Amino acid sequence: MARPRILFIDDEEIVLRSCRRIFAQSDYEIETALSGEEGLSKAINQDYDLVVTDLKMPGIGGMEVLKRLRQVRPDTTVIIFTGYASVDTAREALTNGAFDYIPKPFTPEEIREVIKNALEARAGKQRTMLDLMAIVSHELKSPVSALHTTASTLYKGYFGQLSPEQMKILETIIRNCEYLEDIIRSYLDLSKMELDQLDSFQEEIYFVKDVVEEVLPLAEIADNTKRIKVVKDFSDDIKIQGDPRLLRILVRNLVSNAIKYGYEGTEVRLGLEKKESEMIFSVNNQGVGIKPEDGQRLFRKFERLKQKGTEGVKGSGLGLYICKKIVDSHKGKIWFESEPGRWVTFYVSLPLTS
Repeated sequence: MARPRILFIDDEEIVLRSCRRIFAQSDYEIETALSGEEGLSKAINQDYDLVVTDLKMPGIGGMEVLKRLRQVRPDTTVIIFTGYASVDTAREALTNGAFDYIPKPFTPEEIREVIKNALEARAGKQRTMLDLMAIVSHELKSPVSALHTTASTLYKGYFGQLSPEQMKILETIIRNCEYLEDIIRSYLDLSKMELDQLDSFQEEIYFVKDVVEEVLPLAEIADNTKRIKVVKDFSDDIKIQGDPRLLRILVRNLVSNAIKYGYEGTEVRLGLEKKESEMIFSVNNQGVGIKPEDGQRLFRKFERLKQKGTEGVKGSGLGLYICKKIVDSHKGKIWFESEPGRWVTFYVSLPLTS
């Protein structure tokens, strides 16, 4: 189970030391920042469950931190530190989306209670939302799949030759079906995995036989409308410890993304190799690629890059976020290399079975 990550922001080192001391024996991962600028940078570029920030700081204050996070990191819960003279301002922060405030000076019991309440509220809210998304997604899955199948059958000419105009309309229908199926699949994956508390079920498996070979026959991959062929650049299988269900979701998302953002009629190439004590799996496509400066944003929840060549390509913005969570739960790493406008390769390293 993932440890809650909490970031404390305050320009007084004594306050940060107190926080570290109070939670030293807790099951939380604690980080600190000594200015609003430093704290905001950390909170935007990393995943935190809670950000606890002082209101009054030189430069960027806590209210600005709160407003920026509401825009770019709406899933992060924000709590405010405030002196007794600033309670009215703290209440203003609550109306702007802060979860609660902690008056200074505070006791260990006071801060522990606020943190505990915030984490419990997050867990309840996320579970309720995931349940709702799962119900809606499950109900939509069958009719959207039926529509997709029907449109694809017509597109392939099984019921007679179509005009170019009719083909164009069917292409639009198929693209929108694929987009809806991507969202449905992602929300169902989220609800099953309870990502914020993800803990993979480990068993001894063969990565090719138990994972890759189970994914490649899926219609979205084997029968994709862009006529992209998936090629395996490996012959040997590799034994690892892992959760085959989660790893299939990982491979499916990576290969589906490679097809979605690849140039029509090209190839997606899969690689697999042993390197010391780890297995490295790779997925390469010829397509729009990714700019290096976009790497920090790529694995965030609901993050979608807007760049030349992706106009009209729709997605849930959850696929790579899910991939990162699955890889993290397996104590692995995920990264990419790219030449924008030409190609991108995603790499996943996982520990070999001992």
